[in-house]
Amino acid sequence: MTLEELSASSKLTKSFVSKIERGVSVPSISTAMRLAGSFDITISQLLGENHYDDAISIVRKDERRSFMRPGSSAGYNYEMVAGPKRFKRMEPYIMKPPLQFQEKRLFEHVGEEFMFVLSGAIEVEISGQTHQLRSGDALYFDSHLPHRTRSLGGKYAEVLVVVTEM
Repeated sequence: MTLEELSASSKLTKSFVSKIERGVSVPSISTAMRLAGSFDITISQLLGENHYDDAISIVRKDERRSFMRPGSSAGYNYEMVAGPKRFKRMEPYIMKPPLQFQEKRLFEHVGEEFMFVLSGAIEVEISGQTHQLRSGDALYFDSHLPHRTRSLGGKYAEVLVVVTEM
């Protein structure tokens, strides 16, 4: 697939796709979902996972692959918790949101999203409304709504996030 074809099918600019390909930019979850969808594969497959057990997937804590580097332009850090599972209907991650919202950047993608706060506290903005969640709280929403998340209390929260493309 050419850059032009990938840009058209993912609805991303050609220059941004090129930056991702060269490792200059790191994609957000929503961007990775668009790219994976263009190839009709999962995000895990896009990231090069090549060991599959289609019935069972166990990922030990020390085996989690980081999806975004801390300090990336979006400020988010994701760890895949079901990467080896080849055919998934959902993508689960452990997310550590940044301490501050990153300018006016909002995410939106097809499907639904579920968040469960494992530790700390977060603020989630969805379509201009803010919601504060603490350890043990959960949130479920349509992910086409513009959204973003930040950690509260001066320390990074840990959140189990599950996204679907349906």
